[in-house]
Amino acid sequence: MDYIRIMLTGIRLTAFMLTLIVSANLYGAVQKDDIRIVIDVSGSMKKTDPGNLRVAAMKLLNGLIPSGAKAGVWTFGKYVNMTVKWGLVDDKWRKLADIGAEKIHANAALTNIESALARSTKGWNKPDPDTRRNLILLTDGQVDISKDEAKNAKSRETILDKSVQRLQQLGVNVHTIALSKNADEVLLKRIALETSGSYEIAEKAEDLQRIFFTMFERAMEPDSISLDGNQFNIDSSIKEMTLLVFRKPGSSATYVYPPKSSAISAVRPGNTIWRRDDGYDLITIKKPRKGVWNIEADIDPDNRLMVVTDLQLEVSGIPAYVTPTQQINISAALFNKATQIRKNNFLRFVDFKLIHTAAEEPKTNTALTHSKDRKQKGQYLHQFVEGLEEGKHSILVTADSRTFNRSKRIDIDVQWPVKVSIQATDSPGIYELSIQAREEYLKPESLKPTVSLQAPGAVSKPLELVANDNIWWARIATNQDGLYQAGVSIEALTQAGDATKLDLGNFSMIGIYKAPAKTEKSEEADSMDQQDQTTNESMVENEKNDDGPNWVVTWIVIGVANLALILIAVGTYYLVIRRKSASPEFSVE
Repeated sequence: MDYIRIMLTGIRLTAFMLTLIVSANLYGAVQKDDIRIVIDVSGSMKKTDPGNLRVAAMKLLNGLIPSGAKAGVWTFGKYVNMTVKWGLVDDKWRKLADIGAEKIHANAALTNIESALARSTKGWNKPDPDTRRNLILLTDGQVDISKDEAKNAKSRETILDKSVQRLQQLGVNVHTIALSKNADEVLLKRIALETSGSYEIAEKAEDLQRIFFTMFERAMEPDSISLDGNQFNIDSSIKEMTLLVFRKPGSSATYVYPPKSSAISAVRPGNTIWRRDDGYDLITIKKPRKGVWNIEADIDPDNRLMVVTDLQLEVSGIPAYVTPTQQINISAALFNKATQIRKNNFLRFVDFKLIHTAAEEPKTNTALTHSKDRKQKGQYLHQFVEGLEEGKHSILVTADSRTFNRSKRIDIDVQWPVKVSIQATDSPGIYELSIQAREEYLKPESLKPTVSLQAPGAVSKPLELVANDNIWWARIATNQDGLYQAGVSIEALTQAGDATKLDLGNFSMIGIYKAPAKTEKSEEADSMDQQDQTTNESMVENEKNDDGPNWVVTWIVIGVANLALILIAVGTYYLVIRRKSASPEFSVE
């Protein structure tokens, strides 16, 4: 009976999905996509990208951009060149884009970011609510248009004051990538933040492919199907699927197994479009067969199956950047084209879930709650009330039934608008605290931090800070074992000029006990006490050794005394005899 019930449920869902797919769109058209890619080709790239891996990353992006979108590629150094002509993405455009990718070099002088932003956005003259506009900018340097540093500073200021404002007005989301620690991180991040884009830093050129994909996923928000290990299910509503498989160096070839069919590969692609390059396979299949598919390849968390379908999952409320105390309100809903699905006889068979992954936290799996508001019928909600810890977070939202699944993955960067650093010194129990504004969020000169320090079992006390070049600093000396906590709060002005106050909470240190320092007087007293103690100990030691009379010494003393008496007696006798001999004799005649 259970088996029959599951079959009937599947039949009902399939029939209802088909009804949705053929139904007319009553609520307006789906947004079109227009994406511009801007690549730095300055001479410094010879060091930061010696293998010219920008080519492979660019080819990956060429294969990912959906057909029907509009796109173009520009390269820049001192001058800006259109490497791939802006136009409709189709098979012809992709071929031209692959040829254009091969022209990416590292021979240009200077780094003219201002002109690159201006030239690549030509044609975007006014806002267009029907078009989703995204720009991806890759550079490894700073604004460099002249040997005159004043001109460079002026160009940088123009970007932040005028270029960014124009991009905001035109509704352009700019996604920036720094391919070097020497890149102007503050500039690139401010551009991204102020245009609701995203920012990434590539520690090495080998990271570019995954970062380009992350940018694409943030910009285009493709519909995906969850991978269960190396297995996935294709439903009847899917018109096209694109499978991205990242490969490690030396890994074996990738094979894909359609339902009840032989394997396909890069060598035998069949009717697939198979792009194979260093580090990845990108496989596109039109009208894929319904059923369970399998992949023979290394499992990678960044592997993805993207689909073109009328049955779409829309997720909102997940920004690219938040503070740790900021609430995040997530909403998910299913759509047939632009029409939201609200019918209970369909949604009651669908499970909406959220999987949250963070670097140092266990993965959590939470069910989304159907909204109780009648106006929000069909929306499934989740709220991070207490915010998230600082660091990188990944949110995966899934809608899963017995016959289909859809998913959306969005990465979040959680950080305070200030950098708080507590570093242990070489001296045990001594720490250095520094507080510095992140210039992409706050005006550094406006920062006013307050710190209270609490020792174990004690009342917190204000900690005096010293400012040096907009960095606030203090040295903390602990003298007790246990947990010390520094409570940090700040006041500052945002880059937009708005006042802000934030309580950053407590930052912890491990204290170490130290005996109180001694004064000169106490050290002298201790020295005298030590001498007295030594004398006393000597006397005590002598007393301990005086167990009774020493008879050898006693007899020697007695002998010497007796000898002295004898000598005195003999001397006296001799003296008396001499005197008698010397006296005159008396005679009587």
